[in-house]
Amino acid sequence: MKKILKLFTAALLSLGILTGVALPQGIVPAAPQNVAYAKTAPLKVTSSLLNVYRGQYAYFTIKGKKNVQGYATVYYKSGTSRSKTLGYQKSNNQGLVTWRWKVGTNTTPGTWKVYVKLGNQTKYLYLTVHRR
Repeated sequence: MKKILKLFTAALLSLGILTGVALPQGIVPAAPQNVAYAKTAPLKVTSSLLNVYRGQYAYFTIKGKKNVQGYATVYYKSGTSRSKTLGYQKSNNQGLVTWRWKVGTNTTPGTWKVYVKLGNQTKYLYLTVHRR
């Protein structure tokens, strides 16, 4: 039983799960392993017009991973946007994708959250709508 406990403790210490505990006599911790992590660049806004009057067009362009599916929507006071030009789009071979939509003439003025997802990356932007 003691042997099993020693091995279990050594395994936890070597994995970094258990720290601050002295190793049982005769047990040497394993050397840390080099772990490769996938590089994912954050989404970057390359251009945008997100400060508009009701009835105007708003847009933004995002740069991220190449040729991946993306999605965007706006969370207004009345609920999520029903614009046909928001929703799913695919980034081009440079990783760029643009969403452009007309802000409704009856949209409540204020600042509204814009949800953007491209591949496995997510970003929130903010749309400010003004009354004329």
